[in-house]
Amino acid sequence: MRSKTLKILLVEDNPPDGRLLREMLADTAMKDSLSIVDAARLSGALDLLGKEPFDCVLLDLTLPDSHGLETFFMVKDWAPYVPVVVLTGLSDETMAARAVREGAQDYLVKGRVDGDILARSIRYAIERQAAARGTDKPAAGVAGSSADDEGAQYFKIIGTSRSIMEVKDIISTVARTSSTSVLIQGETGTGKGLVANAVHFFSNRRPHPFIKLNCSAIPDTLLEAEMFGYERGAFTDAKQSKRGLFELADRGTIFLDEIGDMDLRLQPKLLQALENRTFRKVGGVRDIRVDVRVVAATNKDLEAMVRERRFREDLYYRLKVMVIDIPPLRERKEDILPLAESFIREDNEAFGKNVKGLSPASIERLLGYSWPGNVRELKNVIERAMILTESEEIRPEHLSIEPSSKALATEAVRAHPYPEDMTLEEMEAAHIMKVLEKVKGNKTHASRVLGISRLTLREKLKKIAEPAS
Repeated sequence: MRSKTLKILLVEDNPPDGRLLREMLADTAMKDSLSIVDAARLSGALDLLGKEPFDCVLLDLTLPDSHGLETFFMVKDWAPYVPVVVLTGLSDETMAARAVREGAQDYLVKGRVDGDILARSIRYAIERQAAARGTDKPAAGVAGSSADDEGAQYFKIIGTSRSIMEVKDIISTVARTSSTSVLIQGETGTGKGLVANAVHFFSNRRPHPFIKLNCSAIPDTLLEAEMFGYERGAFTDAKQSKRGLFELADRGTIFLDEIGDMDLRLQPKLLQALENRTFRKVGGVRDIRVDVRVVAATNKDLEAMVRERRFREDLYYRLKVMVIDIPPLRERKEDILPLAESFIREDNEAFGKNVKGLSPASIERLLGYSWPGNVRELKNVIERAMILTESEEIRPEHLSIEPSSKALATEAVRAHPYPEDMTLEEMEAAHIMKVLEKVKGNKTHASRVLGISRLTLREKLKKIAEPAS
């Protein structure tokens, strides 16, 4: 059964920005569950909100007939139950942060988001608004809203390597213990968010909110209010009380991403919430009790941070009740091709193409690369290749990665077999020139491919350039 189509009001007066936002969403797994309606002015947005039901508003704060926070306040007053995600330029970031304190569900800085971030923000905004209104389940179309929900695709962890199968086994075990704290560790791009989603999705907390907070994306001065909420009058701009993410996540899961970036001064309050399931709002006088599972993730060495007194030891041990270590892609090379094939299938659908797969040379290049950006980098490389290719296969020239030294040398020999009557010196000279051609004259890269120092390469090139006596 398909999820209900989500109706989104995009309020953006700059047509190129509007097109870009639409295109980004069209490249995500949510594309078939979104219906986007445009408004270029505040007056038009309010008119639409008065006539039609919307699931979410994507709101630019700077419009021809309104500017700044007044734009947000007008929309919120006009349609108080519709979640608002604020869009802003860099110069308006402080203003957007204030909008979040006043009730905006999220804010996005133009130029710093991609389609996946935008789609997640919409899902979480709808989910949080549903939680704030006291509903038991997220809105239709939000991942995890029903047993046969297509949102399951967001939690599919691809791979058959021993290490990734161990991760899947741990997820299955953890999902059966609905209150245990979980710490996910792994390099950037390994899929920590995907694992956190899976922990929630396969647990009995699935019908309830899954709320994500990136601890590095919100200024320290705002993080406490965002996590625990605040009472009216707690600070200058607190014109009304606001529920925090812990309260909105009641009976569900809160995912604290980049936990290693959390301010030391806030960590004791998080520890209390973990141990006692209670907290106080900023400016509050009473404890609030919640039933929330905490899943945290980091790409940092928290144990080293504890030794350096940059992370509280008691919080570290409270978080690491269950630890899920995600291996980097370079350590599970047997998963590279299944992942690439999955991304090709997704992009075929997104771009309307019919690419059958990878050429043998492309496979060799993918397997020979070290993938410092992990699965996220592989996804981006395949997406770019899918855009570039006009054939039914992806070839090496479509891949935006450099081949390994061994692969490059092998390609050079295959492409340029040498005559049997060449001397060893002539063959060496020819091979050096072919490798230089392959790396577009980059002597540092060529020296690595050839296995010699740059100085030795320079001497050999000088000798090659000398006229025969």
